[in-house]
Amino acid sequence: MGSGEVSFASVRGAEHFGDRWRDSAPMATTERHRSPNELVVEVTVDGSGDLPAEGYRLTVAGTDDEPTATVVGADSAGAFYGTQTLLALVRDAGDGTYHLPRIEIDDHPDLAWRGTIEGFYGPPWSHADRLAHLDFAGRHKLNAYVYAPKDDPYHRQQWREPYPDEELARVGELVALAERRHVRFVFSVSPGLSMVYSDPAEVDLLVRKLEQVWKVGVRDIALLFDDIPPELEHEADVAAFGSEPGSSARAHAAVCAQVQERFRHVHGAQRPLIMVPTDYAGTQSSPYREHLTRELPDDVLVWWTGRDIVVGDITRAEIDAAAVSYGHRLLLWDNFPVNDFDFARLFLGPLVGRTTEVAGSELVGITANPMPHEAASEIALATVADWAWNLGAYDPDAAHARALQVVPDTGRIRRLVESCRTWPPSAPRAPQLSAWIEALMAGGSDRAVAESGLRDAFTAMINEEPAGEPAGRLEREVAPWLRAQAAVGRAGLAALDQLNSPSSSGREAVEQALAAAEACEQNVLHDVVLPLARNALDS
Repeated sequence: MGSGEVSFASVRGAEHFGDRWRDSAPMATTERHRSPNELVVEVTVDGSGDLPAEGYRLTVAGTDDEPTATVVGADSAGAFYGTQTLLALVRDAGDGTYHLPRIEIDDHPDLAWRGTIEGFYGPPWSHADRLAHLDFAGRHKLNAYVYAPKDDPYHRQQWREPYPDEELARVGELVALAERRHVRFVFSVSPGLSMVYSDPAEVDLLVRKLEQVWKVGVRDIALLFDDIPPELEHEADVAAFGSEPGSSARAHAAVCAQVQERFRHVHGAQRPLIMVPTDYAGTQSSPYREHLTRELPDDVLVWWTGRDIVVGDITRAEIDAAAVSYGHRLLLWDNFPVNDFDFARLFLGPLVGRTTEVAGSELVGITANPMPHEAASEIALATVADWAWNLGAYDPDAAHARALQVVPDTGRIRRLVESCRTWPPSAPRAPQLSAWIEALMAGGSDRAVAESGLRDAFTAMINEEPAGEPAGRLEREVAPWLRAQAAVGRAGLAALDQLNSPSSSGREAVEQALAAAEACEQNVLHDVVLPLARNALDS
């Protein structure tokens, strides 16, 4: 143990740490009197305003005989986040004792909204996925989860229909866990494919849907008008809102205003309504945005995806221009690390390219859109959490390294993470592999080094292939990509052998390995490694 640490074997005050700490049996105690090496934890809330919202002050002090940890939160969320930091600092010595650094931390978030949105196309998350995700969000100080699965029929296609009792009970279970983890459960409806906006009966159905989920604890609401026809399609709506370009924004603003008046204000909802406009990407003004600026209630937050739907970077100038074009505060719907535009790929790298110069802008936060693979998405989403909490200190590589340390099951998929690290999707993949392949094909003095590096990399790709049933949720999710990666590795090794010593049998081995790799639906470095195999066939 270092001199800057305290050691303890049990904890008094574990109730402050929630289910996760209480489940750590060796660290929990119910003794009334202080035991030797017992860490005494005190968690309080200071509502004086001395700390920013959701902020906390954490102190670990005392001696090895009487170690203490105090967490003072600005509010209940801040107290919870302080305990999450304390949990993350605990080091298990493996001998029945635990170590903590003596430390003083004053911490608070830079962005008020830090979360995720289950808004992708394709198979929605399972209920178990969502429960796991809410636990993950709490650990990483993400304070919002938006329920918006495109393929939930009651969210989009059948938005008029109330949830069946069994489905509603699951929503209620999610809401309850989200509250315990200090995560805002934002329930969203996407009625735009069929809604007659001017029909009072349609608005009645929408409000009735919202009333249903309010009864199971939902307190945050969003209305989504994305990925629908840009102009009004029903004659009654054209008569009510006009036929000029962008008139659909008037209809969307009217629905939002009615939900405000008939639902949110009636219930005294504390946080603003959020909406996705049909014109949700780009920075320029448009007829749609001009109508929205004039007619959408001022306190409604508007989701925006950046200068395009999927982007590699977002600048402060783009944020400012977009805010002017909408005339409202913005919430970034970041289509990262979502892969619904290319299901063959995974995106397992860190968030990059997002400005840290957000202070004073109209951007209030971020909701990142993950992949249908919840456990795999946690690697990237952990870095989103780091960016949103402390913009100025964000370092993508360091955040990614921390994510890999705390996300379970990553030990056997390190190579896959590197293979699928690239963002944006159009960026060149695996630059080191590409450089080695280029050096190999060019010949010269670097050829031997390049071949050695490639052999090691291809062998590692093969070695990560699951031999049997994958262990753990993350490995089960990415198992098809691990197998595809191994197939690519075998094609690469066969290519190296054929390039070194061309033969008919070597050519046949390359052909078979190449065909097997190309047959994989999952894409792991196909455009990097498989051209090498095709070149080997010409040798």
